[in-house]
Amino acid sequence: MPNAFENMSSRMDLVTKKRLGIPVEINGVGYIAVESHLLPELGPVAGDGISLVVFSSTYLPVRNDEVVFKGLSYKVTRWFPFNGKPRIFIEDAMSDN
Repeated sequence: MPNAFENMSSRMDLVTKKRLGIPVEINGVGYIAVESHLLPELGPVAGDGISLVVFSSTYLPVRNDEVVFKGLSYKVTRWFPFNGKPRIFIEDAMSDN
């Protein structure tokens, strides 16, 4: 049986997903994610970095996963767990060319 903290955490995740979640497609599968931008001064050397917290217990990130976000194509460059969910960092898929 979940404890009070786990119950509250689950409820907070549901509200976050509902109010801030944006549909994304990763390798052709639809998910809900919350967007996060990094300030250029604190993140990548050039430009704005984008990361997404993916609200899924089934998605297992792999480098170079194909992501369609807001109609644009990206690739996963790195990832790490964030509050039990994958947080993926994405870059423009065209930057590889």
